[in-house]
Amino acid sequence: MHAALLIGALFFIVPRLTAWDGRAGYLLVLGFYWLAFCLPVIVLHALPGNDGRLFSEKLPWRDWWILPLLLAQAGLVAAIYFVPHTALLSTNGMWLAFLVAAIHAPLEELAWRGGFIATFRTLPRLGFWLGWALFVAWHVPLTLSVGMVFAGGALTLIGGAAALGLLWSWIAWRTGSVFYVGLAHFISSFVAFWVLFEHNGFVGS
Repeated sequence: MHAALLIGALFFIVPRLTAWDGRAGYLLVLGFYWLAFCLPVIVLHALPGNDGRLFSEKLPWRDWWILPLLLAQAGLVAAIYFVPHTALLSTNGMWLAFLVAAIHAPLEELAWRGGFIATFRTLPRLGFWLGWALFVAWHVPLTLSVGMVFAGGALTLIGGAAALGLLWSWIAWRTGSVFYVGLAHFISSFVAFWVLFEHNGFVGS
């Protein structure tokens, strides 16, 4: 219900805030998302439902392949988003992207993966698919951002969220931890935000 309310609110909030000021409005949308959804879900669901594995870096021997898989995923995201746009990238954009990704990635993983694992521990299939579907759905209102250019367009934004969200959800549910998916999410968000901020003139060179 919380996620559905968030998505509904964003369909109203995103176009209005970004029409007022595209760059400031987009950052305000992210701030609203962190404060109105991520933090409450973490406090009310993820942390109380933590079974001790949520932040664990330990992996059983049978899951050793998760690390190279996530490394390959991060490299693929860099190849798709980063490499074609190197001429645009600046130091100021890098630092802004680093700051936003450092907030965004752990909050998202704790809320979407941690929150749904804790809430649907007795109904894992429902929790997995519901959490994944709503994670993808929250990206849809972002495509209504006025004046914002997304590398690859709206379909890339939503498709990327669907593919990465599926991978991260699968690993988080398998391990019970968001530690490694959080790191992969940070790298992916850092690259994507850096390109997004440069494309839309968030910072000077």
